[in-house]
Amino acid sequence: MTKHAERQGSTVSARLRIVGWIVLTTALALLAVTVTMRSIMSGQVADAANVGITQEIEEFRTFAAEGLDPQTARPFASMDELLERYLARQQPMAGEAIVGQANGQVFSAHGVLDQTGAMLVADTQLLTQILDDSRTSAVYETGYGTVRWAKTVAEEAAASEQPGSTQRAQLVVAQFTAGAQEEANRQAVLLFGVAAGGLALTAGIAWLVAGQIMRPIRTVRETTASITAQDLSARIPVAGRDDLAQLAQTINAMLDRVEASHLAQRHFIAEAREHLNEPQRRLAATLHELVREDLPAAQRANIACGAQELIAQMGQTLADLDVLAHSGNPDFARPRLVAVGEVTADIAAEAAQSDTYLQRHFRIEQSARADAWLDPERITDALRQLIQNAVAHTDHGDTIRLGSSVDEQSISFWVANDGPGMASEKARALLETYRSAGTGGEREHGMGLGLAVVKAVAQAHRGTAWVESGQGAGARFGLSIPRTALAPEAGAEDEFAERMASTLGAES
Repeated sequence: MTKHAERQGSTVSARLRIVGWIVLTTALALLAVTVTMRSIMSGQVADAANVGITQEIEEFRTFAAEGLDPQTARPFASMDELLERYLARQQPMAGEAIVGQANGQVFSAHGVLDQTGAMLVADTQLLTQILDDSRTSAVYETGYGTVRWAKTVAEEAAASEQPGSTQRAQLVVAQFTAGAQEEANRQAVLLFGVAAGGLALTAGIAWLVAGQIMRPIRTVRETTASITAQDLSARIPVAGRDDLAQLAQTINAMLDRVEASHLAQRHFIAEAREHLNEPQRRLAATLHELVREDLPAAQRANIACGAQELIAQMGQTLADLDVLAHSGNPDFARPRLVAVGEVTADIAAEAAQSDTYLQRHFRIEQSARADAWLDPERITDALRQLIQNAVAHTDHGDTIRLGSSVDEQSISFWVANDGPGMASEKARALLETYRSAGTGGEREHGMGLGLAVVKAVAQAHRGTAWVESGQGAGARFGLSIPRTALAPEAGAEDEFAERMASTLGAES
């Protein structure tokens, strides 16, 4: 599947693809502009030819209708005289031919710019074809290129000895548009050349801009390629506030999470090894003692009890590790509306009835009369860890105090003892990570994973774990959670508010 996906992927660099698409779209746009402009110029050539032809035909008709010689102000004696006089006054444009025929004679206006009229007169085949055409206007494709023409006829009754005879004069106006079309083509070629130059300039600019845009992406690739399982510290430099800068920030945040997860995993493995190696070693030594044949029965029973305690300790360690492993799951805490005082009473009763804590006294120091959205099972797990920690740091017959309190913002649970206490800096350091304490003796007294479980439960309820202690003043470990952080959005939240209001009213 991977090899197939690699074969399907493009081998062309992203920078080249960006430039290619820009150049392609620009080239298509310029080509469309060039073709359109050529079409427009060709249309203008045809329109200009038609306008010139129409103007000449109308002028001749007006001139023939008047029938007066402008020089003498007297009527023309013949139609050939009319044609000759009219054509003598015309100045054909380049490519324009004005030719007349009357009484078998052909007349042509002399052009200053070219001799198109003389050329048409000399080409008797083309002129005859036009004169004999039944249409008054048409377009021919000839050896000279496109020819647009129109013709008109002027008739006048002759005052001769043959009554009823008429004189006819035909005027042909033809536009040979090849020259104008060539000029339009030259303009189109010039426009195409300018477009090609602009396209080349666009390609160069696009190449530079694409390089600038791709530079942060190359930096991302190089940075991510430098990250290894042993070193996750590399980060992408962030410059600016554009989309790529936001992408770099997002990747850096992802790398922070990956590094934190990696460190947490390493801590997790280290804690598992740290908390299981010592009980495993002691259990092996205990089992080695049990195989001695000369071992008294009472001593064998004590050793067996010790082995059972070690097995229970290892089981608790595995349970703590399992809780920590699942603490990052969204469903780790499953809150419901419960009475805080009931949770406090239940955990105190459980501790008092436990065989493990028979040589300790438990007392509820304070119990909150309030309801809160929380997971009672997880809160019980956390308080159980705090109780085990307190037991490990007290002597037989000592009293361990449990309590809970409520204020406008949060619910707090705690476990306190009157043990030797500790410096405030050391107390705060206990909650920083769940790395085991520095000496084996402290690890044996539960200073490692238990507090990590408490912290995980507090964070799952969007709260915090805390410790209060001083030299010779005992210690108080607890967790505080917001009262409504895990409350549902709708109906159940209203129920919670009503119950909370009634509870506070009862307390007052």
